[in-house]
Formats: sequence, C-alpha cells, structure tokens
Amino acid sequence: IAERLVAPPEGEWYQATVPDTLDLADRAALAINCLTGALDPQRGYELYFVVRFAANPPYMYHEASGLPTNNPKFAESLAMMRLMSGSRQNLDIERGMMLRTLALVGDDGLYYAPLIGRPWHHTWHRADDDFANVYGNARLLLALLAWYQYDGNPLWKEYAAGIVAALSKIARVAEELAYFPDPKIGESFSYPKSGYPADLEPPDDGGFGVPMYFSGVIRALAKWAGMTGDPKALELARKLANFVRQPKMWNPTAAPDGVNGPEHAHFAGHFHAHVACLRGLLEYAMVANDPDLKEFVRNGYEFARNFGIARIGWFPEGAATSQHCEACCTADMVALAIKLSDAGVGDYWDDVDGYVRNQLVEQQVVNRQLLEALAAASSPHQATAPRETDDRVIERNLGGFAGHGDIETLPNTWIMHCCTANASQALYYVWEAIVREDGRGTAQVNLLLNRASPWLDLDSYLPYEGKVIIKNKTAQRILVRIPGWVPRNNVRSRVSSKPVGPIWVNNYLLCESIKPADEIEIVFPVVQTTTKA
Repeated sequence: IAERLVAPPEGEWYQATVPDTLDLADRAALAINCLTGALDPQRGYELYFVVRFAANPPYMYHEASGLPTNNPKFAESLAMMRLMSGSRQNLDIERGMMLRTLALVGDDGLYYAPLIGRPWHHTWHRADDDFANVYGNARLLLALLAWYQYDGNPLWKEYAAGIVAALSKIARVAEELAYFPDPKIGESFSYPKSGYPADLEPPDDGGFGVPMYFSGVIRALAKWAGMTGDPKALELARKLANFVRQPKMWNPTAAPDGVNGPEHAHFAGHFHAHVACLRGLLEYAMVANDPDLKEFVRNGYEFARNFGIARIGWFPEGAATSQHCEACCTADMVALAIKLSDAGVGDYWDDVDGYVRNQLVEQQVVNRQLLEALAAASSPHQATAPRETDDRVIERNLGGFAGHGDIETLPNTWIMHCCTANASQALYYVWEAIVREDGRGTAQVNLLLNRASPWLDLDSYLPYEGKVIIKNKTAQRILVRIPGWVPRNNVRSRVSSKPVGPIWVNNYLLCESIKPADEIEIVFPVVQTTTKA
C-alpha cells in the first residue's frame, strides 16, 4: 500500500497583507495540529476519543467508537484541511494513519475494528469479534472520495469501490426498503466478521440509532453514485432513504393540530442524529433530482432552526431540551444550510455566516494559556496506560473542537473528537463556498469572509467595518452576495477607485467587465442590534 501513496499536491504561495479578521484557512491549519496530535502511534494511530482538560495534568483516553467510526472522519478532515491551508505539519503521522486504515480493510471490502490490541473494544456492547461499523465504513468511503478529489490517486477509488460492494452485500432489502440490522456487537449497527446472527429484526430506534447510523451510508452511497454514475449504489441509497423516512423515525413530541410532523421532517430526540440524516437525504435528493425529498429536507432544516438560538448557531444536543451544544450540531447545520442553498431550495447564506462566526469557530480550542490555567486549578489525575495518556495533551489538541458549548462558556471543558472531525469539515464547507467560479469567467462570492482563491482574493473587514476588498485575478464578472441585514440603498462600490452604480441580481451585486488586477471595494454600514432573552 505504501508504495502506491503519492506526494501531497503542491500549491502556490505568496505574501499578502490582509485584515486581521476571521480566516478559515488559519483555523484549518490549527485543526491539522489536533487531527494528527490526537492520534496514538503506539496503538495503530487510533485516536484518543475523549480529552479532559479539567484535570492536573490533562489527559485523553481511548473509547470503543474511536477507531470504527471516528478515525475515518479524521481521514476525511485531513484531506480537506490540507487543501485549505497548505500545512505540511505531521505528514508522517497522517501517512501512518492512512496506511493503518487501509490495512484494516478485510478481503470482503469492509473496514474492521480489531478485537486484539484494543482493551476498550467492549465499551458499548459485547465485542468478542472484529466488527465493521456500517456508519464508520460510510465515513471511510467519504474519506476515500475526498482523498481521491485531493490528490487523484486511483488507490482511494479502488478501496472505495470495495466498500460500496460490501455495504450493498450486507444490506437487507425488502421490496422498496433497505436497512442494516443491529446485532449489538461492538458499536451499534456493526457487522461482525463472523457474519450477522440469524433472525435479526429491522431496527426501529428513530430517536438516535437509525437516523444517525444510516445517515452516513445514504450520503456516502449518493456521493459515490454522483461521482461514478453507479446506478446500483444510488438505488440502495434510495431504499435506505425510504426506510429512514418512515413516520416512526420522525416523532416530534408535540405538534399543532393539523400538522403532520413526520411528513415535514419534524423530529424529537438527538439533534445531531436527525440533522445528519437530513444531510444524507439531501445528498441523495440532489444526485437523484428528487424535488419532493429536497422539500422534505428543507422543512426539516426550518424545523431544526427553532431549537436553541439559531441566530448564532447554538443548537442543543437533545432536541427540545436544554442540553449543551455539541460542535457536531452546529457543524451539521452549517453543512445543511450550504447544501440547501446549492440545491436551489433556499438562500441560507446569512444563516451560514452567523453559524460559523458566532458558534462554530468559538468552539474551536485555541487558547493554550487558558487551558493551562484550568488544568493547574483542577484535581490531580494519574493517567493509566494504555487507555489513557497525559503526554502533551494541551499542545496536541489545540485546534480541536469542544464537545459541549454553552452560549457564553465551555462547560465540562473537554473534547469528543467526533466534534473535531465534523466541525473541521464544516470549516471546509464554508471556505469552499466563499467563492466559486463557473468555468466561464464568472466568480460568485457567497460569503464575506477572507479567502484566497485562483480567481480572486477577498479581504473582509467584517465585523469591525462594513468593507470588503476583492483583488481580481482571472474573473471577468463577479457576483457578490450582500448580507440581508444591509440596506441596499446604502451599498457603495468602486472598481479600481472609480465609483460604479449598483446592478442587483437577486441578493448579489454584479460587477461586469472586470479585468485582471482590478480591485473592487464594497462598503456599507454595519447594523448593530441588541437582543434580550
């Protein structure tokens, strides 16, 4: 396997003076520090799933779900963070993890968590066998597709094809429905290497299990089908989608008379599980061009915005409860808002901007001094190997994302590294969506955040000043989305210091006949409001 790996792609580097405002590429470089630092080279590069900073010294420890479902998420994140930032930190650790990951793929094409060498293998259910988690395999499929897009190595596509074939083989199909049973071996919804036990019933856990574990499979199969044109994978995704759309999987605790909640993706239970499920359904709907399913997902997203404080992207882990906000919750809402906007069923860019600025990056762990002070004031803890370690824990986890966030503080200052994986990927989705080019000379700016791109560089002075400067490289026309809170008659623009009149295309300001090296300045007042609970 090692002989078939290729060198990382080379990017273009240059120096520029930019505003000292939020730069997601910098956040991605910091995330790489954690995505590689939280791995355990002595134990096959399995990640330490939990980090406890409120201990003296801080420590992190392995948990059953680390290798089977979360190492694949780290693999996907690393490809995205490398592309965003160009960072070369810990490439040797990343390479070791990728080699180990592929080595755990069995002859049947499934990625297995091994029993031997993992004393924490039994944390959830009994685990007397190697097991392949269906969600973990789906996340590895997504990771392999991300790596294929990143460096073009056919190795990733070959392993991805094997996972698609294996998932298709173990799925149970009953006419228009497909599902995976849960033998409760290892982590939920895992396939034991010895095969499924006989007479397993279809699952019915609509509060967490089915939407969570099926979500990744639907999304990954649809992504694969979209990239390769595989009709069998898309058909399996359709039947899995039919299974999770059953009304019993969507059970809102209360609804007005006359409102059929399950028909509109209203849900109760685990917030992250259901929004992740909506992401999977939308991926399928976009590849299959299913307008009814797109509308179902849009309704679910609008329903989800009612929980927590949507304006800043704070969503409780348990829908309709006052639980803390997992970074996973915010990450899913970021991803879903972008994807819905791309699907043409809504304009949710203002949502994305609010989520990423006010909650997503605020849950990224970046302040070493605060963590050191917290640890010094905490109770002593003696790490017990091999499950635990206290080796450079703060240093290795800077750039990770907190497991729980309150509106103003981080309670239980800790990390569940599912949050690091999902939230770092949300950074990528936002960064990628800031500016896009259609291949015909038109660049579209969706978000007013700092971004260097092949087509233009965008310098944003928000939130301190209502000003953005666009330094053109190759675009011939540029569409710039102006936030909904900005009064249109107060927007002023210049092209190479010459005032130009506004041309509006829906919510976008159009700048035409742009030449290379032109500089566009757009200014507007920053609107300040105060909201009291």
